[in-house]
Amino acid sequence: MTVSGGPRSASALRLQQIAAGLTAIGLITRLHRTRAGTDLTATLHPPGHRDIQVIADEDGYTELRYWASLRTPPTAAVATIAGVLDALIASQSLADRTRPTSGPVAGYDGAITERAEGSGVAEPQDYMAEQGRAPDETRPRSLDDPRETQVRPDDVQGRLERLPLNHPSSPYRDDGSRKPPPPDLAKYELPLPDESDSPADQELSDQPRTDHDDAWVGNGFKLSPERSLIADQARARCLDTEGRDLNGNYSSRGLTPAMRRIEAQLEHGHLVEDTEKFALKDPDRFKEKFAKLIADRPGRDASDLVEQINDGIRYTFIYDDAKYSSGVMDVNDAIVAAGYELYERKNAWVDEMKVYQGVNSTWREQTHGVLFEVQVHTPASWCAKQDSHRFYEVGQSLASTSEQRADAARRQKEIFSGVPIPPNVADISSYRKEGW
Repeated sequence: MTVSGGPRSASALRLQQIAAGLTAIGLITRLHRTRAGTDLTATLHPPGHRDIQVIADEDGYTELRYWASLRTPPTAAVATIAGVLDALIASQSLADRTRPTSGPVAGYDGAITERAEGSGVAEPQDYMAEQGRAPDETRPRSLDDPRETQVRPDDVQGRLERLPLNHPSSPYRDDGSRKPPPPDLAKYELPLPDESDSPADQELSDQPRTDHDDAWVGNGFKLSPERSLIADQARARCLDTEGRDLNGNYSSRGLTPAMRRIEAQLEHGHLVEDTEKFALKDPDRFKEKFAKLIADRPGRDASDLVEQINDGIRYTFIYDDAKYSSGVMDVNDAIVAAGYELYERKNAWVDEMKVYQGVNSTWREQTHGVLFEVQVHTPASWCAKQDSHRFYEVGQSLASTSEQRADAARRQKEIFSGVPIPPNVADISSYRKEGW
């Protein structure tokens, strides 16, 4: 077996083995082959929580990223981080004992982070079992134990100076020259909400989050723990319908491969760049739309409403102006021929409000019964949609004031007013399935 681009190196094989192990415990894992080597990304989608991500490369550098709720007590955050650090220190000690070296490890300058004493985080039981000790026995110090080196804050720069040249934190380049000082980040700080030129530029304070009781809150909306779980399950169905396997790879199954086949049949149109990256709606945006449906249709069963979200999976085709009107129907006919059922088509070009321009259609995938959206744009209308999206979000948020919504609508209209209208666009008929 080889890695794309050449034979497997030992380090690439190691990443593949790690990827297989992470996949086995439920992470969605991807290996990327670049000129610099192979790297790994793995993501876990815990129900009711933000994603947890692992990033690793052939050199051994590994990152663990997770979102910590701002409502979590600082002591809990410290305990979580301390637990991870404790496990890492234990695993490093075990690795050194399992594979002793005859000399210093190249590029290693010893631990410089002091472990917080009395953190209350239990020592990993498997570490003590490996050493043949009972859990209550005192752990012997090892040469790489960070408690051996008491580092003062004013000594950190000295340690950085002594790092090997190939270390990412070294102040020197590989050729021995000193790296330029880091930029002053204060120059790039965004203004505070009350310093913005316009209400529509103000960042909404109610950012999406999952509370400690697993309820979801965002942009003025809230989902109970039970409804948040309904949304997680519905989005999981979208994930399966879209066509990726647990490693993030595609076969011939699923909507995205089907859209690529339809694209290949088109004489003029094409899917937007990075279609695979944006095919699935963000989990927080999915929950926000679910919460809006619940607010708009009180008394309706939540399990029925979540099935009406039509853009959990979405695709966009682009046509030049001259081919646009006929291209919309070419895309429509190709999707019908592929076995999908049209539920709705909206021609926003004929909307006098002109706060959005394009043709949006809703379809149902028959195997899973999941709705998905297909948009058709000209290059100019697609750019306008991207440029106006932040104002659309302000207009949709319950956290926005009436002044913010009015300003957002004005800005959307200004952006779309500069989009040329393609010929014969009024001939594109709108449609809605009876009973839907």
